[in-house]
Amino acid sequence: MDFKLIAVVAIALLASGCASPQPPVPAPGSAASKVMVMGPQKYIVVEAMRVARENGFMLVDVQLSNSAEKNKTLYYRFAWLGAEGFPVAEEEVWKSQVLYASQNRFIQGIAPTPKAVDFRLELKTP
Repeated sequence: MDFKLIAVVAIALLASGCASPQPPVPAPGSAASKVMVMGPQKYIVVEAMRVARENGFMLVDVQLSNSAEKNKTLYYRFAWLGAEGFPVAEEEVWKSQVLYASQNRFIQGIAPTPKAVDFRLELKTP
């Protein structure tokens, strides 16, 4: 009976050691808090974000980089949010972008309505 208990404890310890650590939670208002990654995204990194208003419409400019030595296809869309944090426009369609090996590229978005005061960038790779 003692052997079974030791085996169960050993398996539990091994299983807990294999768990992958959770990434840190981004600070509210930071660029990382505005990005929602859907699925694994090993080599594509959001470098910088710039936000401005022009004629009452929110403009977003995002710098992405591909650290891989292969071309990567990325799908993205912006979700435009109001002051309460809820969407203020229809869901955008997914747009595709090819990031060549070791390339930096900018993607841009413009809110479809002046009611947008915040945004979320959704990213996914095939």
